[in-house]
Amino acid sequence: MWINLALLVTLQGETVLPGAAAVAVSPQGEPFISTTPSGGGIAHWMAGGACKWFVKTGGRPQGLAFDAAGNLLVADAGRRAVLKVTPWRAVSIVAERCDGTAVEPGDVAPAPDGRIYVSDTAGGRVCELQPGGQMKAVATNLSRPRSLAVGADGRRLFVADNDGRIWLMDSLGRDRRLLARFEAPARPTGMALDEEGNLYVALAGAAQVVVLNPGGQRLKSYSLPGPEVTDVAFGGTDLDTLYVTEASAGALHRFPALRRSQRLPWEPDASLLITYPPDGAIVNRHDGQLTGGGLLISVEGRCSGAGQISVNGRRVAVGNGRFRTSLILRDRETRITAEAPDGRRDSVTVLWDRDSFPRYRVSTDDNIRFLADIARNAGRYRSIFDNPYLAFWRQMHRRYGTKIHHNIYYETEGFNLSQMPETFRDEWRANAHWMRLTFHARANDPDRPYLYASADQIREDYRQVVREIRRFAGEELLSPVTTIHWGALTLAGARALREEGVRVMVGYFEEREGLPRVSYYLSVPQWRHLLARDYWKDMREDLFFVRHDLVINTVPLEGIAPHLERVAGDPHQAEVMELMIHEQYFYPDYVAYQPDFRQRVEQAIRWVSERGYRPVFYEEGFLGARDR
Repeated sequence: MWINLALLVTLQGETVLPGAAAVAVSPQGEPFISTTPSGGGIAHWMAGGACKWFVKTGGRPQGLAFDAAGNLLVADAGRRAVLKVTPWRAVSIVAERCDGTAVEPGDVAPAPDGRIYVSDTAGGRVCELQPGGQMKAVATNLSRPRSLAVGADGRRLFVADNDGRIWLMDSLGRDRRLLARFEAPARPTGMALDEEGNLYVALAGAAQVVVLNPGGQRLKSYSLPGPEVTDVAFGGTDLDTLYVTEASAGALHRFPALRRSQRLPWEPDASLLITYPPDGAIVNRHDGQLTGGGLLISVEGRCSGAGQISVNGRRVAVGNGRFRTSLILRDRETRITAEAPDGRRDSVTVLWDRDSFPRYRVSTDDNIRFLADIARNAGRYRSIFDNPYLAFWRQMHRRYGTKIHHNIYYETEGFNLSQMPETFRDEWRANAHWMRLTFHARANDPDRPYLYASADQIREDYRQVVREIRRFAGEELLSPVTTIHWGALTLAGARALREEGVRVMVGYFEEREGLPRVSYYLSVPQWRHLLARDYWKDMREDLFFVRHDLVINTVPLEGIAPHLERVAGDPHQAEVMELMIHEQYFYPDYVAYQPDFRQRVEQAIRWVSERGYRPVFYEEGFLGARDR
């Protein structure tokens, strides 16, 4: 069965996918598709069916692959170069020559150990890209090699030739043998490997993807409606979805694979791996057993080729490639290290929310209208709470003790924050114990404004908003916590915000159509952990992430209590309740106005209050849990 995800999709008035030449899947599980028209455009397919231009190379991009750092490598036959495109769309030439002669790149394939292979179609060879940017040939005397695949062990190199043959050789181009041969008009144009070593082959001219076992025998065939099948790649939230491009119809198709993908460059080596808890896991009283000495938790993992290992110095048996033990967390932060007798090791850091208690926060996104109203009426209003929106939130605070965090824009049509008067500065400051104002984005449009943002772009926008908040409201209103508009952000952008003092980011971290959504720069394994947890910390970047439990404007009034009951029924999501709503639904002139805005909000706040949840800001203590 095939599912057509995109057929003649148009973007910005142009056709995106006709001539689709290749597909690669990012560490976020999302497919990127190279196209031959439109100046060498590379399109980005996202959850919910959104599709955007990622970059235009100005050439003819053929093969695509992501490296371990999340950069997109492009074999651009038109520019006769291997390109690197960063997540913030900075394009650079990685290599143009192999052994001193020009190349016509047909495909690019990174190995998990960092080596990168490039097929030179015109030169009839496969080249290895060296760390310094030089390329040397590792396999020659081929016909017109088009597609490559590298085994996760780094020892097997698969080369698809234009004459229908698929060669298997070692990483140095030796021990070449014929794995399979396809008769014309079928031509192998794309390949990918699953965890069992099965090879998935896109066959142009045959309207098929064929699955070969490690011996080259056919296991299965997937039929497509168009003949020019060009490439295949594993993706989705579990890396068990097969994405296939077809050029004649300009389509991206999706199939369930027989197995999940082999280990991809950004995934850790599974020969010794702590699988639980993951690095950056935050645990609380629901995740283990409280003892006099600390919190007793389970530690689980995988290990091949050893009968026993040690975990923090304690011997642990390995059975059927797996191990399990227990460990007492005594400190706020604990390093857990598993070591095998042969020197292999894996380490994770776990955070204990030691003073945890049931708590909640209310945040609002897309805010600008209430600020514009205060500015327009500065001569008439005696208080910021003459504004109906803020008056409602003060009512929630007075009634339930609720703390409100408003994420705001810099500008909207006819207004920006520089127009905010300083008249009410003292009043803002007097209410800082229950209200915060922080950066959300420069403006509502375009959507996903920081999806491909450079560090400089988001730093400039952030500083502009923060500078104005300090001026008209005061330092006391600022917070190191924010929700970025659409929850889409590059790692470079996140690092820039961390340098500016942001420590916590909040998002949906949900799944839609088999893809992560509103999940910042996080890789699929990181996203998957947050999907079922209250919080997590990226230890490398020193950033916390908190997951929304309820987006109030997406759930009808009668569904709010049942929704929260379901969330609270999961102990791993029950401790921290993050409630959010968007400002625009408050106003009768908004196209999607919700007349019961106030009732929905109060229903959610009343529910958590009656069940003993306490209002917090996440900058208080450890993510809202003050030391007691």
